[in-house]
Amino acid sequence: MANFPLATAPLKPRARQFADYWLSLPRTDFIPHRRDFDPAALVGILDTFMIFEIVAPDHFLIRLAGTTVIEHYGREITGMNYLDFRTPDERPITQAMMSLVATQPCGQLVLQSVRTGDGKGRASQSFGLPMRDDEGKARLLYYQVDYIRLDDLKTRDEHYLLEQRTVVRHFMDIGNGFPDIALAGPFGR
Repeated sequence: MANFPLATAPLKPRARQFADYWLSLPRTDFIPHRRDFDPAALVGILDTFMIFEIVAPDHFLIRLAGTTVIEHYGREITGMNYLDFRTPDERPITQAMMSLVATQPCGQLVLQSVRTGDGKGRASQSFGLPMRDDEGKARLLYYQVDYIRLDDLKTRDEHYLLEQRTVVRHFMDIGNGFPDIALAGPFGR
């Protein structure tokens, strides 16, 4: 696992666009407020966003899933608990690592292997940063998700997301350092 300062992290173009915009926002204790986030600034990539609200330690409410994300899941997922999409082994790890984005605070880049309805393996990159809610609490997580293009698949059913597993996880310093954790074992734990 490697960690990077956010300004120089090796991100895909859409994730870099999100990172640069996020860095331009005014911040309180390293984290911007949702009220300062203008979706029009990222209109070309909003379809690749997921916004989570940490409702409870074991409940990451999907507040928004962009149209590209919904297409890959094969159904509307807004309003669901994101942790329900993780395997039993990955659920506690995902919970802990996503919580760090808000509590450290820091950025997170996750590379995942994805299995779709056609049984093929693919890859995705999710890049997340924290955001404060209307009460000023750091319990929102904004993620930009890049999937490979699935236009080459023969039927719509073939490209629905069935399973995803974390392969690598990196943290980004947003001004408060890196999480002090030891990630060992498979899947970047």
